[in-house]
Amino acid sequence: MGEALNTGMANLGLGAGALPLTPEQVREHIPLTAKYIYLDNCATTPVPKPVVDAMLEYFYEYCANVERGAYSIASLANERWDLARAKVARLLLNCDPDELIFARNTTEAICMFAYALEHPLLDRAGSVFREHEPLVRWKRGDNIVFSDLEHHSNMMPWIRLARHVGAEVRVVRFNRQTGQIEPGELERVVDERTKLVALQHVSNVTGMIHPVEEFVRVAKEANPDCLVLIDGSQGPGHMSVDVEHIGCDAYAFSGHKGPLGPQGSGGLYVRRELLERMEPMEIGGGTIADVTTRDYKLRDDALCKRWEAGTPSIACLIGLGRAAEYVAEEIGLERIRAREEELTEQLLEGLLNIPGVEVYGETEDLTWHAGVVSFNIEGWDSHDVALALDSEFEPPILMRAGHHCAIPACRALGVLERYGGTVRASFHYYNTPEEVEAAIRAVRKLASA
Repeated sequence: MGEALNTGMANLGLGAGALPLTPEQVREHIPLTAKYIYLDNCATTPVPKPVVDAMLEYFYEYCANVERGAYSIASLANERWDLARAKVARLLLNCDPDELIFARNTTEAICMFAYALEHPLLDRAGSVFREHEPLVRWKRGDNIVFSDLEHHSNMMPWIRLARHVGAEVRVVRFNRQTGQIEPGELERVVDERTKLVALQHVSNVTGMIHPVEEFVRVAKEANPDCLVLIDGSQGPGHMSVDVEHIGCDAYAFSGHKGPLGPQGSGGLYVRRELLERMEPMEIGGGTIADVTTRDYKLRDDALCKRWEAGTPSIACLIGLGRAAEYVAEEIGLERIRAREEELTEQLLEGLLNIPGVEVYGETEDLTWHAGVVSFNIEGWDSHDVALALDSEFEPPILMRAGHHCAIPACRALGVLERYGGTVRASFHYYNTPEEVEAAIRAVRKLASA
């Protein structure tokens, strides 16, 4: 078994060739780049061959369930699954692996946390099966805070939770000019009755990176017991993330965006002292230490696994572990961030020189700008622009169009009714200056039509 595990570790990329990987090498790992100019990394990223290979190795060499069998390949599957969690926790979030719950995506991760804020933990303690002290004792007059720039997945669970527990919803207005959520605006709405603040790390509409450490400070100063969740959909894999430094109570992310992992993978970090008291959203196989016909005892050996009932997406999560290694160790998160900054600056400079093009978010000081640019062409519906970029140019240029699951933000920017949303270009390390220049030429041609 030890020899098999060492072989598997090598296949996961340890001891690979010359590092760091160049953009050209990464492009060789992503066949799609030979056919398209892919600029929709906010929505999902192509999966590099080394990540796919790690998943195929599971299917071909040790396709067994985890935490279910004692035979050799079942043990190997379990080791690889645990190794994947350790890699993701360490490389993408800088947290303890036992504080990382695997999830399908950011949406599921946020809903997990929302569920735990409504339902107290039910578990056997000693010989008594009982409800434990809830994470939050909700009272009339309590409030939940999020911004009008959030993705729907970081609004809807809180609207529903507020209705269920009788709390007030308070909304932080983002700066319409810079596209950023400002700590001063958060200070205006939080108070001693604020029980939860849920804000994004990076906007998928304006591309702005937010000062999340300041959000935590403001929330905790208003109410030391206030919980803070960060929606990290557009963070890990694009930049270094340190949840301990941020100081948040929970951080949700998807594996199929920045980390270059497969769809169906992601996670939820929760501070250990909260995780111990959280009621799982689903229970069943894999979550328990003991069951009778009248009660059950949840497992204590791995708190995160209380939340992972049933057979997980083993191949996808092993793929996520390989992807974390790929972006963090074989490319380098600082290199990814620097590359995206260069491409963003190039695209903004080009678009701002095209008559009839509107660009949203900060365009001068790019310190807080991620690799996401939203724009519109006067007289064009955003969807028509995206369709034209795909169908009228060679190679096809693939950009997102619409409200980006952020209707309130698009309404606030005045683009929903006028353009149907925005056209959005979003980068990753493998994108090139030549692709950006091709996109600028295409937009210029459409704008002059």
